[in-house]
Amino acid sequence: MDDKQIEQQRYNKSSASLLDIIEKDKKLLHVLGADNFPPHLRPPYLYYHELINSKTSASKKQLDLCCGNGMHSFTGAKNGASVIALDYAEQSIVICNERKVILKLNVDFRTADVQTLSFEDNTFDIVTCAGSLSYLNNDIFLYEVYRVLKKEGVFICVDSFNHNPFYRLNRYIHYLRGERSYSTLVRMPNKRSIQLFKTIFSKVDVNYFGTFSFLAPVLNFFVSPEKLMSIIQKMDDLFPFLEIYAFKVVIKAEK
Repeated sequence: MDDKQIEQQRYNKSSASLLDIIEKDKKLLHVLGADNFPPHLRPPYLYYHELINSKTSASKKQLDLCCGNGMHSFTGAKNGASVIALDYAEQSIVICNERKVILKLNVDFRTADVQTLSFEDNTFDIVTCAGSLSYLNNDIFLYEVYRVLKKEGVFICVDSFNHNPFYRLNRYIHYLRGERSYSTLVRMPNKRSIQLFKTIFSKVDVNYFGTFSFLAPVLNFFVSPEKLMSIIQKMDDLFPFLEIYAFKVVIKAEK
């Protein structure tokens, strides 16, 4: 079994467990976007959805890739955009469709392999992807994204970044525990990934977040979650030359 199948099984299993929880508390389906994270981890996701809001409207077509359980898939639909969302894990799509019914928003959720997109060239105004570049062969995936985007269309993604030694160690520990496959460590976005974006797309904007998020477990004992978020953001602002060691990165790439 290759890593792709391992991750598919992992997400099917976790989604099946989440379905059991949701059956007892349907209110969980209303929790979307950045609200799924503790305050100090929300800024990159808030910015990600801010970008989606700025690029979607009733006349736009959006493709959301690796949509997971749909927590990031409804922003464009709220703005009236026509949204198709894909994921490889069938059980995740089951949760997505439950969200769709509860939220009364029209998103077309499908099970699919996002590395071989079954859409014609120049189809979408915006393509989005949250937290999944590590699971993909980006030398293939990014060209597929470029292909299906319309001219002047945008690809917006949020993901982890792989230069901070604290975060790299933590991810390696998760691998040793069997909580992620080795290929996700190799494919984690890094400086080479940014260069690949710049090779493929005409314009690339990169924003870095959470260089000092590794301090959160300690600071949590002394300050409130909201204060913790403020401290980490201020430290990021004070030391912009350390942005390469960020925890998360948000990339907007234009065709």
